[in-house]
Amino acid sequence: MWFQVTGTHCNLQCAHCFISCGPKNTTHEMITIDTIQWYLKEAAMLGVKEFYFTGGEPFLHPHIVDILQESLKYGQTTVLSNGTLITEDISQTLAQVSRTSKHKLAFRVSLESFIEEENDQIRGEGAFKRAIRGIQSLTHAGFNPIITVADWSKYGKFTKETAEGFQLLERSLNIPQLRLKKLPLVLLGRCAEFVRPYDEGERVTDQCFDNYPMDNLQCTTSRIVTSKGVFVCPILIDDPKAWMGRTLQESLNPYTMESPACYTCRTTGLTCKNEKHDAKDAVRKSVNEFYAAAAIQPQKELCCPTSYNAADISHIPLEALNISYGCGSPVTQANIKPGENVLDLGSGGGIDCFIAAKMAGEQGQIIGVDMTDEMLRNANATREIVARNLGYNNVRFMKGFLEEIPVTDECVDLVTSNCVINLSAQKEKVFQEIFRVLKAGGRFVISDIVSDREVPVSMKQDKKLWGECISGAITEAEFFNITRKIGFYGLEIVNRYLYKEVDGFTFYSITARGHKFKKSKECVYTGQYAIYKGPFSNVSDDDGHTYPVGTPIEICIDTAWKLSNPPYEGMFILSGGMQSKDVKTACGPKCC
Repeated sequence: MWFQVTGTHCNLQCAHCFISCGPKNTTHEMITIDTIQWYLKEAAMLGVKEFYFTGGEPFLHPHIVDILQESLKYGQTTVLSNGTLITEDISQTLAQVSRTSKHKLAFRVSLESFIEEENDQIRGEGAFKRAIRGIQSLTHAGFNPIITVADWSKYGKFTKETAEGFQLLERSLNIPQLRLKKLPLVLLGRCAEFVRPYDEGERVTDQCFDNYPMDNLQCTTSRIVTSKGVFVCPILIDDPKAWMGRTLQESLNPYTMESPACYTCRTTGLTCKNEKHDAKDAVRKSVNEFYAAAAIQPQKELCCPTSYNAADISHIPLEALNISYGCGSPVTQANIKPGENVLDLGSGGGIDCFIAAKMAGEQGQIIGVDMTDEMLRNANATREIVARNLGYNNVRFMKGFLEEIPVTDECVDLVTSNCVINLSAQKEKVFQEIFRVLKAGGRFVISDIVSDREVPVSMKQDKKLWGECISGAITEAEFFNITRKIGFYGLEIVNRYLYKEVDGFTFYSITARGHKFKKSKECVYTGQYAIYKGPFSNVSDDDGHTYPVGTPIEICIDTAWKLSNPPYEGMFILSGGMQSKDVKTACGPKCC
C-alpha cells in the first residue's frame, strides 16, 4: 500500500479503512450490515488490509458481533470504544470469534484520565467505572486492549497524564499488560468549548511540508466509511468539505487540507491507527547479532544456562554443550514417545534437538529451526557426531523465524522452545504458528522468562537486555491469555523458579505445557457422561463445564475426547455413548 501527498493536498491510492457505526451525536444514521459488507468487498479489491470500527459507540450497533465476524474475513480489525457497553458475555463471544479467525481482533478503549472524577467530567457520571468493567471483561476473555488517553496537560486541564499513573491503575485492576496510546486534543466540538477553539494562524501551509515525510499523515493511509459515504478521516466526519464520494474508489481523489484539525495532525503526528510494530525487524537484527557472537565465543552467563541429566546428553560432544543457552529443560519434561515428530524453535546449537533425537528413537523425526547462521553451522557440524554416536540420523536443521515457521500444517506431535519466544516482538504470531504446525491433540512444552509486571520502555530499548531474555519478557498472565485465546487447552505450569531481578523488576523462569484441540462446528451428544474422581470437591475445564466430585455430568464427544486424553487422562470415569469424533447427530440442548 502506497500513498502520495503533494503540497497541502492528500491523494489516496490505497487505504486503511475506518467504518463509522453511526454516532448518535451526529447527523449520520446507523450504518447497515449490508452496506458494511459492500464496502468491505470494495476495500479488499483496493488492497486494504486493516479495518477500524468507530462511532460514537460501536457497541450500540445491534449487529456488532456479526459485523466484526464479517470484517475479520478481510483483515485485522480494531474496535474503538468508550468501553461502557462491553460486558463479560459479549467479550467471551468475541473471543470465540477471534479464535476462529485468521486475522487479529483488537480493541481500543478511551479514557480521559486515570482519575475517575476527571474522566467523568468529560465522559459523564459513571463512565469511568463502566469503562473499567469493560476493560476487565476484555482482559478476562484474553484480549489486551489499548487504552487511549487524550493529552489535556498542554492546556492546563486535569492532572498531568503520566504512564506511571496508568500503571498504578493497571496494578489495582490486575490488568496483565497495559498498553497506552496518547492522543493530542483536536480543538473541535466539545474540546473547543472546554479548552478553546483554534486560532486563525493554526492552519497548514505549503511550508509545513518542506522535508516532511507525507506518509506520516493519516489521510495518506486511510478513509472513513459512513452511512452517508466516504470522508477523508474520522475527525472530519461532520465536515461537508471532507466528503469524498459514495465509494472508496471515488475517494482516491486529492483532498485540500484546509481544516484546522489538519494543523494538529501535522504538528503532532496524530494518527487514529494502532501503532505499528516496526520494531520487530530491529529486534530480530539485534538478537541475531547477539547470538551470532555467542555461537563463536561461549558466554557462560547468557540467559540462565541449563544443567541436564548426564544420561540425556551422553551422546553430545562437550563443545556443543558450551553454547547451550536456555532457562529450562522443556524437552526432558515433554514425555517424548518413540516415533514422535518434534519441532524445536530457536534450536541454537541443537542441544534440545539432540536430546529429543535419543528419546524419539530411529523412527522419530526432529526438526530444529533457528535464524542465526552461526548457530546453524555449529548445529549441523554436531549433528554428524551425534548421528554416529546414536547409530541413526533423525535430526535436521532449518533456517527460519518463529513468526514464520518453515514447516507444513499439522505435521508435528510436539513443539518445544527454550528461552526463545521472549526474543520475539510478535509473541501472539509465534503461538499462532505453533498451533498451525501441531497435529490435533499435539502439545507444546516451552521454557521461557516472564516478568512480574510489564517491562518498561527503557528496558525494551536496551539491546543487551533483549539478548539476555529481559526486554522481551511478558507477564505470566499474558503468556496464558495469549495461548488460551489462540485455542490451546489444558494449560499448566510444569516448573517455575526465580531467575533474577533487574531495576526492581522480578523475572521468573517457567516451563509451561498446553495442548491443541480443534473444536467441532457443533456439540454432538451420544449419551456420554463424565464423573470427576477427586480429590478436589469440584473442578472446571477450559470450556466452563464444572464437575462436582462423584457426580455424572453429560458431555459432548468433543469434551469426551479431551477428558480421555492428556492432560486430563485418568482424572475422570467416562461412561456410555461413543467416543469417536466422526459421529454425526443433532446438537444437544447443553451445547458448549
